[in-house]
Amino acid sequence: MSRAQQQNDEDVNSALFDARNEYYIGNFMGSINFVLPEQGTAGAELLSYMYLSYLAIDSGRIIASDIKENTTTPLLALRFVHEAFEQPSRIEELLEKLTDKVAGDEDETNIWHIATAIVYCYDGQFENALKILHGSNNLESMALSVQCLLRLHRVDLAKQLVAKMQEISDDATLTQLAQAWVALAQGTEQMQDAFHIYQEFCEKFKPTPALLNGQAVVHLGLEHYEEAEAVLRESLTKKHNDYDTLINMMVLSHLTGKSTETITRYWEQLRQFYPKSDFIVDLDKKSAEFDRLCLEYEPSGEQLLAV
Repeated sequence: MSRAQQQNDEDVNSALFDARNEYYIGNFMGSINFVLPEQGTAGAELLSYMYLSYLAIDSGRIIASDIKENTTTPLLALRFVHEAFEQPSRIEELLEKLTDKVAGDEDETNIWHIATAIVYCYDGQFENALKILHGSNNLESMALSVQCLLRLHRVDLAKQLVAKMQEISDDATLTQLAQAWVALAQGTEQMQDAFHIYQEFCEKFKPTPALLNGQAVVHLGLEHYEEAEAVLRESLTKKHNDYDTLINMMVLSHLTGKSTETITRYWEQLRQFYPKSDFIVDLDKKSAEFDRLCLEYEPSGEQLLAV
């Protein structure tokens, strides 16, 4: 191998390491910026973090433009993810394409497996996502499995999986983050461990809304409301309409007795920017059910007169 070729490989590996870690901690533009200089010669694995980051910042149209329907690279899987996000009515069709590919071909980059699991999670099918990821020793697959298990309230199984991740690479960014997720789910006794992980990453990399919201949840759980407000306001300076930050500001406002107008303001921002999110859809369902019950049990005119 020539010295120039060796240097090029080192540069690509360095870009992959940096792009991957920036994506994990939620610095999506940082991840994109590490990939862009290598875009002309980068392989599918490196490019995948750029396109996953575009998905995270709601810029999927770039994926539709860059990744053509007839591409033969694993990046086609990310086009399917984008299409699932944009056209939920096609999720069943797209999942069929994704699962066929996972079942039929070797997935050296793991992109097909991750993409399939992401679409299953987006559709609320966490058990099926776990089936796709089951048995993998890839840290990304394991971390996504941890998230699925936590959504299914199986903290016990998530904790076991994190232990396996620690055996593979205890210092890996994803392993540390997975430890923090499980610690948060376990409650107040373990929350301080999560805080230290988020704090370390804020110092090692840079504060992102994902890391700051992790700290905020710890503060909320420990009833440190002033500290929670400080990190949440810092998060809003990073992204003024961040989904998790707005939800946590609503929770904080409620816990600290803020005015209805303050809580409503955050609620209206969530509805404006994330009208199809789980949080909004779930609250709308609960509101509709409440209204239905009110009408069902509303006293009739005769009953009121009788009283």
